[in-house]
Amino acid sequence: MSGMKGKLLILLLGFSLSSWSLYSQAAKPPNLVLMDYQQFHFGYSVGINFMSFTVIENDFYKASLIQYPGININLITNYRLGKNLDIRALPGIQFCQRDLTMTDSSGYSQSWAIESVYIDFPIDLKYRADRVNNFAPYLIAGICPRIDLLGSTLDKLTPGPRMLGLFDVFPELGFGIDFYTQQVKVAVELKFSVSLINVFKDPGPDPAFSLYALGVKEITSRMVILAIHIE
Repeated sequence: MSGMKGKLLILLLGFSLSSWSLYSQAAKPPNLVLMDYQQFHFGYSVGINFMSFTVIENDFYKASLIQYPGININLITNYRLGKNLDIRALPGIQFCQRDLTMTDSSGYSQSWAIESVYIDFPIDLKYRADRVNNFAPYLIAGICPRIDLLGSTLDKLTPGPRMLGLFDVFPELGFGIDFYTQQVKVAVELKFSVSLINVFKDPGPDPAFSLYALGVKEITSRMVILAIHIE
């Protein structure tokens, strides 16, 4: 019995030593400690977006859509509200393209490559979990007004009639992970947003847009953004 107790004691001691060894290896000196306490800090963001439409058609018309990845570039201004809560402004520019095809009941169809250049101004709340070594997951929620400078087809750098409204508003939700390096904080973030405004705009009497004008009742946008933040 005493032999069994001795073996158990040795096993527990070995487990304790191995656990301490693993903990010592896992624990790393924290980087950029002062950044978590700065009232303001700044940075920039680059990424890709996938923007699509929700199209409500009139009777006897059908819409189909192809979406392409776009580019987004933003600046970051971060203001610390509390221990784990920040408010962030990320003004920037986004480039998007979607190919829309409308088909009528006879089978006749027309297609348009609708391009957008957005000036956007997201305002997000960021709630970050406590740091584990040099990384921390976080959640974001906010609102993003966007102004579409183009909203039309583009032929040899000449825009066609405007097909989308100038202004839109997108609520946003997302999540990401902050990574603290010795020099900068890098975050990988995935964000989802859906527009609140019908941006359909009648392009006028041009026959090249007749099915768009006749077949579309309402268009709203939705977007997924995958971005890398450097602060």
